Amino acid sequence: GGFLERHVPTIRARYQAQRDAMLAALTREMQGLDVSWNVPQGGMFLWARLPEGMDATKLLDKAVALGVAYVPGLPFYATGGDARTLRLSYVTPSIEDIHAGIAALATAIRQVQTGRP
Repeated sequence: GGFLERHVPTIRARYQAQRDAMLAALTREMQGLDVSWNVPQGGMFLWARLPEGMDATKLLDKAVALGVAYVPGLPFYATGGDARTLRLSYVTPSIEDIHAGIAALATAIRQVQTGRP
């Protein structure tokens, strides 16, 4: 009945706005932290890489304590892998939550880098 033809453009625009909000938050919050990320051309997730020597799985508890969660990237590799990688969803949270979550993630990274509990 035309549902997909009506629905898909709305979802695409929403996901793009949320992706762009996450990219802007990363650019703002991760300055000087040596964090890198991709610019997705579609989909629902963004991949980021933490600074040398950090482990996304070990950082997760600190991030959750600050109110943000992500999926460590290591389990997504069939062989080898990179413990510094993490997967961030930009389609579930609101734009406001994206900005707050990325700020919290940056705080967690800074705390690890400075050795603060």
